Amino acid sequence: MTARNKDILNEQIAYYSARAPEYDEWFLRRGRYDRGNDHRRAWFAEVAKLEAALAKANPGGQVLELACGTGQWTRQLAARADFVSAIDASPEVLRLNRERSGSQNVEYIEADLFAWKPSRTYDFVFFGFWLTHVPPELFSPFWSLVQSSLRPGGTAFFIDDNTRNPQIAARDHQLPEAVVERRLNDGRRFHVVKVFYEPAALQIRLAALGWDGFVRSTGEFFIYGSVSRR
Repeated sequence: MTARNKDILNEQIAYYSARAPEYDEWFLRRGRYDRGNDHRRAWFAEVAKLEAALAKANPGGQVLELACGTGQWTRQLAARADFVSAIDASPEVLRLNRERSGSQNVEYIEADLFAWKPSRTYDFVFFGFWLTHVPPELFSPFWSLVQSSLRPGGTAFFIDDNTRNPQIAARDHQLPEAVVERRLNDGRRFHVVKVFYEPAALQIRLAALGWDGFVRSTGEFFIYGSVSRR
């Protein structure tokens, strides 16, 4: 990893720690993310597609959630799984996740995903809105981490932002390539990694790494994928 990427990734962790109390404004389309009722209805219609796709992928047994955030998806995983390991680098979001999920079958692990190594394997690995925050040079190593976390026959399922739709971000955010500036409600600014993917191109790229499955779009706002090792 280059020194620049290391600095940006450290800043990215700091950003999500500082953003924890306001993070759900993005998902719920509130505050700076509010673009009106029509937008909100379209957004949540596509969220429902993500939820249906996740349910169809059947995240049962032992589940690993990478970059678990504040728990929007942890609750759904915990409701279907025997056990969930939820990992994030930010203690602030882990605290909010615990409060939201309230599940006895979830263990929380505070760890930097670019340094963490699994001590066990899982039937299902999930990560939501994380892949676009992985620097290009760490794309293959990240998928090696996913592979080492999965049992034979296991499934990796992910969701993320759709490609370059400006309505995903806050009204005062821009969508350049690779590294972007993000602002908090109080005006503080941070830089984070943001790499967008076209579903078809991402599916081909994953196939070249030995993953079979699909990557699809929900329409305007999201992509999702379900893959297993060949």
